[in-house]
Amino acid sequence: MSGITGSMYIGASAMDAHSWGMAVTAHNVANVNTAGFTPQRAVYATGPGGRGVRLEAVLQDAGAAGRRDAATNSEPSMPPVVGTPSGTDLGREMTQMISTQRTYEANAQTVRTGDAMLGVLLDLKA
Repeated sequence: MSGITGSMYIGASAMDAHSWGMAVTAHNVANVNTAGFTPQRAVYATGPGGRGVRLEAVLQDAGAAGRRDAATNSEPSMPPVVGTPSGTDLGREMTQMISTQRTYEANAQTVRTGDAMLGVLLDLKA
């Protein structure tokens, strides 16, 4: 797939993949106070035919298991680490959300540009 319609398809499929990634991040933020909740992360892969991007998997985030509650931190030289009941790192989730939003916006611009170019070509043909 090449040309204007190909670029529009690639942009639209990437928007779809990143909207699912945003849903994963939103799910993590929504469960920030849920005890025992393990955050998830979206894993992306190259799209069909080596073009674009697709959501490959949603995995449990292993990084959250290493956090310690302030009550269990007995070392006086270490500042207390206060985690949320779920282990969700809101700073990381917000950073991921901004990154996903910017990627979505870039792909939306690709689709808009392809649409404008196709409109110009159709106007020339008519």
